[in-house]
Amino acid sequence: MHRDIVCLQIPSFEIVLARTHEASLRHRPVALAPVHTPRSLVREVSQEAIDDGVLPGMSVELARQLCPSLRVIPPDSARTQAAHRALQQAIMPFAPVWESIQPGSLFLDLTGTQRLFGRPIDTAARLERELTGKWGWHSHIGVATNKLVSHLAATTLEKPPQMRSIYSGLEQAFLAPLPATLLPGLNRMQASHILRRLDDLNLRTLGSIVGVSVVQLEAVLGTAAVVLHDWAMGIDHSPVRPSVEQLLIEQSLTLNPDEIDDHLILGRLSLLVERICAMLRQQRRVCTRLSLTLRHSDHAERMAQHILPHGTYWEADLQPVLVQLFARCFRRRVRLQRIIVRADGLEPLAEQLRLFDEPATTVQPVPHRISLVLDAIRAKFGERAIAWGKALP
Repeated sequence: MHRDIVCLQIPSFEIVLARTHEASLRHRPVALAPVHTPRSLVREVSQEAIDDGVLPGMSVELARQLCPSLRVIPPDSARTQAAHRALQQAIMPFAPVWESIQPGSLFLDLTGTQRLFGRPIDTAARLERELTGKWGWHSHIGVATNKLVSHLAATTLEKPPQMRSIYSGLEQAFLAPLPATLLPGLNRMQASHILRRLDDLNLRTLGSIVGVSVVQLEAVLGTAAVVLHDWAMGIDHSPVRPSVEQLLIEQSLTLNPDEIDDHLILGRLSLLVERICAMLRQQRRVCTRLSLTLRHSDHAERMAQHILPHGTYWEADLQPVLVQLFARCFRRRVRLQRIIVRADGLEPLAEQLRLFDEPATTVQPVPHRISLVLDAIRAKFGERAIAWGKALP
């Protein structure tokens, strides 16, 4: 069956988001890198920085030497994940199935949607116009019959917004001049020996790999030769795998001013846990995993998570876990700027129904009864009507 796969990529996604929030970063060289260490490496660069010779993977010190006007910004994982979720919501009307590659990059399976939306290239163009008009996000888009070719079609574009459509039967002609290093998976450490072997054999382009038989490649590369030869010919049968929608509840708090006192921070964390547990009880769900993210004043982030032995929605169960996560994360005596608590792995509450209308003989523990009473008071008089002393400013 003929497939229509679209690869959508927003280059330098985190820099694009930073420019949306801070206008002074526009039209100037920008690099994304951790700022709490002088030995950090550049993760993303803007086109202006690329024109000055700055590349991802370069040290910040070298990047500043090449581009004295370079502005280095720290990563913001919370903002990036929120924007990626917004991107997924935006493509839902266009694609029944999609797969996340990384924040700002998606595979869309438009197979069978031509009678509804028209040709895939037209659907991709409408999506690009919507992203540009709504958020100002310019994208690279590649359209082909499989994930591999569409990904390379989008990756090899230069400046957004641009599109490239590779029609069925033209995959090999498009891939032939491309270097083998562009193949996904061959730039990882465990596959570096394959690139070294290909370089020793002077097989530096995908077209040169196609010119060698599979038997000859197997003698040098082993079992990886078959997959590599198929990729060089533009053959890729891997499906677009939709990510399983994992429900989660997240609560965050920005500390103003930045805080370093353990007792005050733990008080704020208890407030966030109370909010999460109240939402879980209202939804009749339990969480099986709790995670904590701390962001310091120097923009360094630490994250820790804990898998619970059983699902729960009680503060008495989650508070000790949160204290342990805080001890694991808060290892630097640098003030905290933001705290994020996330409960995921949500499951429906398993309740035992009674056959007869008899009063329950089991008495709930005191902490559970206190939580239910607090829920009732806050539901009637508001969240600020009652609070624990440790949660007060």
